[in-house]
Amino acid sequence: MRLLYISIISFFVLNLSQAQEPPTIKSYTQNKDTTLHDSFIYGLENGIEWLNEYSYTKHGIQIYCKPNDLVLSVKQLKKFIDKELIKENTFYDKYQDAPLLGLALRNAYITQFPCK
Repeated sequence: MRLLYISIISFFVLNLSQAQEPPTIKSYTQNKDTTLHDSFIYGLENGIEWLNEYSYTKHGIQIYCKPNDLVLSVKQLKKFIDKELIKENTFYDKYQDAPLLGLALRNAYITQFPCK
């Protein structure tokens, strides 16, 4: 029984120690041509879509107005992020060591899919 407890605790400690930090702007720009951050970017997109739905349901306000049937590839999402990083380069250069990809994607969505 004691061995079972030690095994369970070891499993959680090892898994938690391997948890990764969100990528910084610098890490993203250095690795944007790889698939290193693709899953993270899809997760951001999913979270931003949930935020938009929640905001509309709760407050009647849409943050952006992306067509419901539009599915974006990670390549397209990276293009949106890249445009945002170029457009606001002073800000993102200043905070290149901060995990601001979510902000960049949200701002890119607002620019790309404005509500009229």
